[in-house]
Amino acid sequence: MATPTRASSHEHRRSEIAEFVRTRGVARIDELADHFNVSTMTIHRDLDQLHAQGRLRKVRSGAEAPPSEAFERNIDLRKALNLAEKQAVARAAFDWAASRVDMQAVAMDDSTTALHLLPTLLGHLPLTVVTNFLPAINELSTDPGVRLNAIGGDYVPEFSSFVGPQSVRALRDMHYDVLFMSVPAVSRGMCFHPSSAAADLKRAFMDSAELRVLMVDHTKVARRAIHRICDLIDFDAVVIDDGIDADELTRLEDGGANVVVAPRDTTPTDGERR
Repeated sequence: MATPTRASSHEHRRSEIAEFVRTRGVARIDELADHFNVSTMTIHRDLDQLHAQGRLRKVRSGAEAPPSEAFERNIDLRKALNLAEKQAVARAAFDWAASRVDMQAVAMDDSTTALHLLPTLLGHLPLTVVTNFLPAINELSTDPGVRLNAIGGDYVPEFSSFVGPQSVRALRDMHYDVLFMSVPAVSRGMCFHPSSAAADLKRAFMDSAELRVLMVDHTKVARRAIHRICDLIDFDAVVIDDGIDADELTRLEDGGANVVVAPRDTTPTDGERR
């Protein structure tokens, strides 16, 4: 079998470094070198690359996690991270909802996880889809089997979505079978967002749904942001990938959330096979 390429090995380590720093908030150069068993010069090069990509901030002694709002406003970075986890969560979320309701109308917020729902949704047409997310609007608008209800409002390029009072008012006049939604932070049995406008819109999405499905990958658990959206128990299902820490999973379940654990596809890609 093929061995991993040098580039894929570097990128895998850099992704782990970014997550290590985001989890802890800050990390020293020597701490990172010891943890990843590489030289300090290698860590410096990795941090330079990650800093240039906006995935962390390199400082004199090491690295800091980016501010949560800055991270959430980097749509290209959000699309690129945790792909296996998002794919697993999207599959499990659709399967859970499809087993409980005849999905004729669904809503999706501006979640990069929800983008992984699109291939499955397009296999279950005809369907009405409500969304404020421009990437989803662009993909769905070309399919004749989709009745697309695009939510307008104030366009925010960093989010690639529409928010604001006009968006909230539009959702108040709607009703759909299932809402597929995500949030950037889950902590103490609650959901949070760094943007007040985005938090308001997510609550409006929830108010118009028959079933509410929260989709989060495990990296969003035990994070905080300034604006509270809702409680986890406000969702009919909380779908999360199997990378979640066992203690965190227990806390979610003990808090009353209906947690659905999504198994990730651990089959290695060609570049990862040994």
